[in-house]
Amino acid sequence: MRHFGDHYQNAIAPDADRRRPYSISRARMRQAEPLKLPPSDAASDPATLEAARDVRRDEAGFFALSQEPWLRFRALPGAICGGVVELRYAASFYDDPVRPILRFWRGEDFKETILPGPCEGAGVWVGRVPRETTEIWISPTNRPGPFNFRLLSARPVSRFDALRRAAAAPKRLFFALSAGMVGLTEEAELNWRWAFGAAPMSAYPSWRAARIREFDPAFDRPRTDWTNGPRVVALVDERGAAPQDIESTRASLAAQTYANCAFFTKAGDAPIDAQDLVLPLVAGDRLEPYACGCLVEHFARHPQHAIAYADETVGEGDALRPLYKPGWSATLHGFENYVGRAACFRARLLAERPDWREANADELIDGLLSAARPGEIGALRRPIFRLARTVEPRRTAINAVFRGGTPAVTVVVPTRDRVDLLAPCLDSLLGRTLYPQFEVVVVDNDSVEPRTQALLGTLQAKDVRLKVLPTRGPFNFSGLSNAGARTARGDFLVFLNNDTEIVTPDWIERLLYFAIAPDVGAVGAKLLYPRGLVQHAGVLLGMGGVAGHFGAGVSASDRGWMDRNVSPHEVSAVTGACMMIERRKFNAVGGFDEVDLPVELNDVDLCLRLAARGWRSICNTQTLLIHRQSASRKGSALRLQRVYEKERCAFFARWRAVVRDDPHFHPGLSLYASTEALP
Repeated sequence: MRHFGDHYQNAIAPDADRRRPYSISRARMRQAEPLKLPPSDAASDPATLEAARDVRRDEAGFFALSQEPWLRFRALPGAICGGVVELRYAASFYDDPVRPILRFWRGEDFKETILPGPCEGAGVWVGRVPRETTEIWISPTNRPGPFNFRLLSARPVSRFDALRRAAAAPKRLFFALSAGMVGLTEEAELNWRWAFGAAPMSAYPSWRAARIREFDPAFDRPRTDWTNGPRVVALVDERGAAPQDIESTRASLAAQTYANCAFFTKAGDAPIDAQDLVLPLVAGDRLEPYACGCLVEHFARHPQHAIAYADETVGEGDALRPLYKPGWSATLHGFENYVGRAACFRARLLAERPDWREANADELIDGLLSAARPGEIGALRRPIFRLARTVEPRRTAINAVFRGGTPAVTVVVPTRDRVDLLAPCLDSLLGRTLYPQFEVVVVDNDSVEPRTQALLGTLQAKDVRLKVLPTRGPFNFSGLSNAGARTARGDFLVFLNNDTEIVTPDWIERLLYFAIAPDVGAVGAKLLYPRGLVQHAGVLLGMGGVAGHFGAGVSASDRGWMDRNVSPHEVSAVTGACMMIERRKFNAVGGFDEVDLPVELNDVDLCLRLAARGWRSICNTQTLLIHRQSASRKGSALRLQRVYEKERCAFFARWRAVVRDDPHFHPGLSLYASTEALP
């Protein structure tokens, strides 16, 4: 019946497009050198930034006074208003590479867009600047305290170059041009962002060459006193290693900007103090020069963290790829060891592993992660490791099915006519579901077709598990769902669209496997289009500017980013097309918002309110349903931006802090692609 995503994330382009790969020539790649930071305080430089709101500047850099500090361009770069601009910017290696927010002021009004995080040292954004822009502001961080940020350049992009770049996404380019010609400004701008906003992972070598930069001691200043910092102890497993591999790791440690590092082999007697930080490595592993400094700064910022893992790069030359990892996902870790050994931990944890000398580096990190308590694990979102070899991350397949009794479950199905959808939905629900203790509440919103009444009457007479709740008034998914929940007798609620069909017979047991946990809120399923492609494997905040379905558009067997399309994992939200939640938790947060979010984004909002109470959302991709994607709303993928603008604005105002930086994604990945891509 409803679907929150495509009509605002895709505008008037209904399907995800396949991008053409692009690359810089090998000759240019060989000639590429790390960027050097230019001086930042030349008054004549339009790229110079100055304090605008909730930020002060001193000789050490900037200091944020809130979670959303703002800097302003000292002057507008010439000839960019109404055209396409390329912005290049840098953050300190020792600051978290948060996605900046760019704000275009148009008098008292403004438009905003979310930029890529500068995870490789520098970031690049290409996009259109509104014609009426009077000022440009940028918010580089989302935490109070010191930070360093510099705008390296702001240059106009010629029309020819802009069209050449956008041609990598021909469908987006077509809709951007078409919408602009008929005066659909918002739709045109959105499609331009999609056209400019993604590059294939195969382009990483050239993409990275344009973003890596030299370490600058004047800019990349530590936030803590390193003279009293902890020692970083590298425990290097040299078993079976060649001398050159041992030496490459030793040289990598010796080149660190953080001087208090020690190199020990696992075979030796490593004197370790409880205050040390420990790096388990294999001979041949290498670190970026600023890696240990990043780790020291991370643990200083997050004293509650006992373990911090980081990103890594694998391969060489044209085959170089990043492993950008999501924020900590305990559920995903239970199915896939996605962290590997690219991690560092506080030495006191060794007391909990008396066998640590016998364990290899990967086993040691895996065991410590599995034993960690909630809140003890953090992600350092930079590729600071280059590992010599890795282990297979996949574990023995786990069949996540609840076997602990039969708590009562109520399935709530809002509907209005559309027997062609409702009949197969109820047929599969009542005929294929194996779970013995469930009821179905069909919330009938002013159905008028005789066939609808006949179907519901017949099913009620045949199956005591089905009851119908008549409701009147305009379509309000939140209100209909809340009404169904109020009449429910089950301890667990399932909100199910009328355009879905059950594929996995034990789907309720599979959702209950997670929903029964005290710290879990909403649990969703993997939804497939009728033709077999993935429609939903979790919701990504910030996708397309607000939220969208990441992992969609690929085959059902595609493993997806970090294997998340086939492994249950934490997400910021799941779609209300199929969502299970314990009734007491649903009631505790007040159910769906039927006032400000009657149709759109109410499912995402509910999950975020659950998260604010400490209840995680999980997508169990071992549970499959068919979803016809808003068929009962007649193709919402084609709806115009103004249709649900009020709801989008209300949602963004409420959740802008998390929309900016989804904790279960990565700031180095594109928000304008449905699968893993570079921004």
